Amino acid sequence: MSSAAEQRGRPARRAREGRARGLPGGAPAGPIALLLLLLASGCATYVDHLTLANHAAAVGDYEGAIADTSALMGVANADELPAQWSGDQPLAALERGSLQQAVERFTGSARDLSGAEAQLELLDMRTDPVGALGAYLYSDSVKTYRTPPTERLSLNAVNLLNYLAEGNLDGAAVEARRFQVMREYLDSLQIDAAGPATFGAYLAGFVFEQRGEGDRALRYYEEALARGPLPSLQGPVRRLAPVFPYRGPHLEALLAAGADSPSPARSGGGRLPASARGNGGQILVVVSAGRVPHRQPARIPVGAAVSLAGTWISGDVDWLKYGVSKVVVYPELVDTPSVLGAPAVTVDGAAAPLDELSDLGAAIRAEYEEAKPKIVAAALTRMAARAGVAEGVRAAGRQESEALGDVLSILVESTLVAFDRPDTRSWTMLPARISVARVAVAAGQHEVEVAFAGGVQRRLSVEVPPGGFAAVVVTEPR
Repeated sequence: MSSAAEQRGRPARRAREGRARGLPGGAPAGPIALLLLLLASGCATYVDHLTLANHAAAVGDYEGAIADTSALMGVANADELPAQWSGDQPLAALERGSLQQAVERFTGSARDLSGAEAQLELLDMRTDPVGALGAYLYSDSVKTYRTPPTERLSLNAVNLLNYLAEGNLDGAAVEARRFQVMREYLDSLQIDAAGPATFGAYLAGFVFEQRGEGDRALRYYEEALARGPLPSLQGPVRRLAPVFPYRGPHLEALLAAGADSPSPARSGGGRLPASARGNGGQILVVVSAGRVPHRQPARIPVGAAVSLAGTWISGDVDWLKYGVSKVVVYPELVDTPSVLGAPAVTVDGAAAPLDELSDLGAAIRAEYEEAKPKIVAAALTRMAARAGVAEGVRAAGRQESEALGDVLSILVESTLVAFDRPDTRSWTMLPARISVARVAVAAGQHEVEVAFAGGVQRRLSVEVPPGGFAAVVVTEPR
C-alpha cells in the first residue's frame, strides 16, 4: 500500500511529466499543440481572401477589384507580375487578367494571362485517384493552383480576345495554336471540355480567315458548328467555301441549307485572294458576361456524404462509428449571382443578332458534378483521419481518466472540423456566357453599342480598314 507521502507526490510528479510533454496534468501534447497551431494559422480560404475583389467586381468597380487582386499577388500595381511565383499568385493573375480585359487594358490582360499560363498545370479530377485528389484538395503542402480542364482550355481563348481587340493577328494566331495544342492534349486524355471548345474554335477560325488562311479557318468553323448551328457563320462559310476545298459534315449541312454563292477564282497560294475579300470589312463583337459558379466550404452529415461518394469509398466503413463530430467538409460549387440581363448589340443603330458560343457556367457545373463523388470521397478519407486522431487522443487521455479521454477526443475532433479548409480555389472571374455578333460593313468609322437588360451599357467607336476588321471585346464580370 502506498504511503501518504507517495500519494501526495503523485500529482506533483504528473504535473512535472506533463510540463515535460507540454501539457498540465500529463495530457497528450500533440493534439493541443495542433489546436494552437490551427488557431494561430486561422481558417481563411481562397474565396475569403478574394471577398473584397468579388464585391468590387459585383458592383462594376473593376479598378478596385484590380487593386485587390494585385495585393493578393503581392505586387504594387496592375503593371507588375511577381518576380518569383508561388502559392495562389498564378490564380490571382487569372482573376486580374479578366478584370483588365473588362476595363479594356488588353495588353495588361494578355500579360497577366500569359504569365499565369506558364505557371499552371492541369488538374484532371476524372482520372486522379481519390488519394491524390484528397492530397491536392486539402493538403496545405500544395502551393500552386492546378486548373480543371474547362478553365485551362478557356485560358487561351480568353487571351486570344486581347490580341483581336488590338488588331494583332499574329499574337491571336499564337493563342489559337496554343488553344489547339491544349485541345488535342485533352482529347488524348479523352476529356471533352465542350464549354470552351466552341468559343475557342470560332475565334481561331476568325483569326485564320482574316489572315487569308481559308482552309484552316474552315476546319475551325467545322469544330465550332459541331455544337449546333451558328447563324453568324453562314456568310463567312459561304464566302470561303467556293475558294477552299475543306469540307466536314457540319459545313456541308450549312452549305446545303442555302443557295450556292458565286465562285471567286481559287488562290494558288492557299490564301483568300484580295478580289474575294472586297473593299468592305467586318466588325466582330464578343460579349463575355457574368461569372461562372465558384467554390465554398460545405459541411454535410456523414450519411449524405457516403451516399454522394458512392463506389469511390471502400466498403469497410467501420471507422464511421468512432468519434462524435461526424461532419464531412468539402468544396461545394455555388452559383455566382449576376446583375446583368441579356445583352443586345447594335452597329450604327441597327440590331446585330448574337450567337451564344459557350455557356461556361454550365460547363463548369457539369465538370464539377462529374467529379463530385471523388471530391466527397476524398473528404471522407480526411474525416477518417480526423476520427483516427481523435481516437488516439481518447486512448491517451483515458490513461488518466475515462472522462478526460472523452473530453479531449471531442475537443480535438470538433476543432479539426471547425478548421478544416477544403480548397475553394477556382477562376472566379471567368465569364459565365460568351456571345458573338458579326456584321459586314463598309470601311470607315462605325458606332457599336452593347446594352444589357438592367441598364449596363458600353458604347464604342471603331475604325474598320478596307478588307479588314475591327474587334469589339466587351467583358462584364458582374
